[in-house]
Amino acid sequence: MNFAFRSISFTLLKLLLLVLSFAFINPILAEENLYDRGKELVEQKEYQKAIKAFEFAAKAGNLDALTALGVMHIGGIGVEQNNTKGYQYIREAADMSDPKAQYTLGALYYLGAGVKKDYKKAFNWLNLASEQNYIDAKYNLAVMYEFGEGVDQSYEKAYEYYLFAARRDNLESQIKLASMYRDGIGTEMDLDKSAYWLKRIEDSK
Repeated sequence: MNFAFRSISFTLLKLLLLVLSFAFINPILAEENLYDRGKELVEQKEYQKAIKAFEFAAKAGNLDALTALGVMHIGGIGVEQNNTKGYQYIREAADMSDPKAQYTLGALYYLGAGVKKDYKKAFNWLNLASEQNYIDAKYNLAVMYEFGEGVDQSYEKAYEYYLFAARRDNLESQIKLASMYRDGIGTEMDLDKSAYWLKRIEDSK
């Protein structure tokens, strides 16, 4: 799941589910279990109980829990809506170089959700996550390069980021690559490579 770029629908709840969709190695078993419990409660739509679980996990040092709390506060999911508090949670994790939090801040600045829309800040935060090989950030940077949002427009740069993400099974990037090879956008036209990516997309279904 990715946040909304042109063709992809977005809600804060979807961003929350993205935040919960990747597991990172955590140093303390207790906070890992609390975070996992919070994820289960979100899936069960027990949002208020999930908030409590994430709060305990965050106090124990879980950065993913901080990011989850931030999105839930900005979206008013299981808690009173509070942009300032939500931003503070996510920024705390991002300042500790957590790529998921950096990606999430980029998403929020791109969308103007909980913060004033700012493509340059979105690009900067996404770039930090991308430098840690966070695949969704690679894809979204590609889109920003493609459309010149927060950065000088460059089909060549867009192609490079799409290629990186596509090789790591990002479906949206694979779709983009197939069309770029077909039309010779950002790279030389190559119908064989276009067909390769179309087949890879088909095989993944």
